[in-house]
Amino acid sequence: MSSSWNDEDAGHPLPRSISYCGVKSSKFPAMRFGGRIFYSKTASEVDMRATQLLRDLETKRDESGSAIVGFDVEWRPNFTKGAIPSKVAVVQICVDNDYCDVMHIIHSGIPQSLKHIIEDSTLVKVGVGVDDDSAKLFRDHGVSIKDVEDLSDLANKKLGGNSKKWGLASLTKTLVCKEVLKPYSIRLGNWEAYPLSKKQLEYAATDAYASWHLYQVLKDLPDAVNDS
Repeated sequence: MSSSWNDEDAGHPLPRSISYCGVKSSKFPAMRFGGRIFYSKTASEVDMRATQLLRDLETKRDESGSAIVGFDVEWRPNFTKGAIPSKVAVVQICVDNDYCDVMHIIHSGIPQSLKHIIEDSTLVKVGVGVDDDSAKLFRDHGVSIKDVEDLSDLANKKLGGNSKKWGLASLTKTLVCKEVLKPYSIRLGNWEAYPLSKKQLEYAATDAYASWHLYQVLKDLPDAVNDS
């Protein structure tokens, strides 16, 4: 939790130029995931990594039996009017500071081990717009994400003020004074390309890591008390 937060701040959002980390700036250093990135491209590789993730997550459960999973998905944009939208191509998962997984499911499919992670209601998937990601993943691959926590909703609960639709970039700036880089060439690139580029892997891992990290920051903040 930021040292600039105190109970008097609850319900009184800071000016746009000020972040909860106490820095006045419009430019911040980039958030980069510094851990190891596991890139899985085949069914056997995804199954192996998902199986290992399930083992690791057993050690991360809290007293209620839940564990937190930073979660995001990517797909190839289609700029042709009336064209059928592309299917989810990549699933990103991050559960701590040490490593993130980037799984190329458009090529590997979704093995039972990964389906278990996605559908396990005790593994809480956190992210911005994670409800929309859940709906698309179900439409495209028939897998239903169980138990999600949208960081935008959680931020409104914790930061107070007028409810707003937070993006990952704005929330990262506000909470930790870092910038999530979203270059169009990567964000709107071909996520079905085989293999993914190093820049795509770094982008994908950073998004999942940022979601996991921001949840850790938000959960420790007291709920805001808005003025009536």
